[in-house]
Amino acid sequence: MVDCDEQVLRGLERLLSRVGLIVTSTTDPVRARDQLLNKFFAVALLDIDTPTPGTGIELLQFAREKSPLTAVVMMSARKTFDGAVKAFRGGAVDVVLKEPEVVPYLRERVLDAATELKSVGERNTLLEEISESHEDFLRQMREMARQLLDMEDKILGRSQPGVGEAGLENVNVVLVDDDPGAVPVLQDVLPTGNGWRFRPALTGGEALDVVSQSRPHIVMVKEQLPDLPGSMVVKTVKSAAPDAVTLLYSPPGRGVAGGVKMVEGSRIMNLIPRWSDYRQLVAPLEEIREALRQKVRERRYLQAFRQSQFEFLQRYNALKQRIGIELARRKK
Repeated sequence: MVDCDEQVLRGLERLLSRVGLIVTSTTDPVRARDQLLNKFFAVALLDIDTPTPGTGIELLQFAREKSPLTAVVMMSARKTFDGAVKAFRGGAVDVVLKEPEVVPYLRERVLDAATELKSVGERNTLLEEISESHEDFLRQMREMARQLLDMEDKILGRSQPGVGEAGLENVNVVLVDDDPGAVPVLQDVLPTGNGWRFRPALTGGEALDVVSQSRPHIVMVKEQLPDLPGSMVVKTVKSAAPDAVTLLYSPPGRGVAGGVKMVEGSRIMNLIPRWSDYRQLVAPLEEIREALRQKVRERRYLQAFRQSQFEFLQRYNALKQRIGIELARRKK
């Protein structure tokens, strides 16, 4: 409460405290501004003529700007239409005359405003809890669908669910290297019998042709190529085959270790900082293959769930959107 008349403040403090409200009062608008900045108040009860006639509107505007959820009730000892209009235009929820017979109404108006805000907060909390519960329910439904699909795979003898559908018994690798001997060396440590299929490309231009004609799972690009920088080839490959894992590598030389980097969007991560033997590539590439398999399984789970629960997901998404819109509206 802000009013230059301390007697009014003391009387209103007693009145509002009796109905269970915690009251902070001051005669100083500057202190009131500080209070509004550092503490949340459900209701601000402001005198329109504190500190001088009409200047309470400035404090009203400050309160609405700095604490938009605070309900502002203005008080006035003057029966002036203009002052009330300015207060309502400034965002006040009510303008009450400072007269004895109006005191009961003022008490109820402040109490209603405080209670209304509490109810809004409780409704917002309820909506957020409902939204969280729906998300948790959806996760549990997806997990149950995953378990059912895995059980079906076992019954039907599919030991690696999801692998066959994407052809990941065989991993297709495009190796972009101007050294014709690079593919035979890699094929020796990652043999065809283990599911590895290598296609060579001796230049960056040839690599783009190979990638556009096939669907590689992995593209390994040498950093230094005779026609194009390896980094440029990687960017072009990603646009042609966005799902492919792209690796930028430098082979080991005489007394110089090689290195392998993984490129994901704008990020470049060191996969193998130093290597001198092609056998050192086996474990990292096997990890990439397993990650690809897992990605295929997750995609299969998701597709199966969407197909089996299409109508439910439509209702779920519509409800989620409505809750999000309502929460955003209430927070304004």
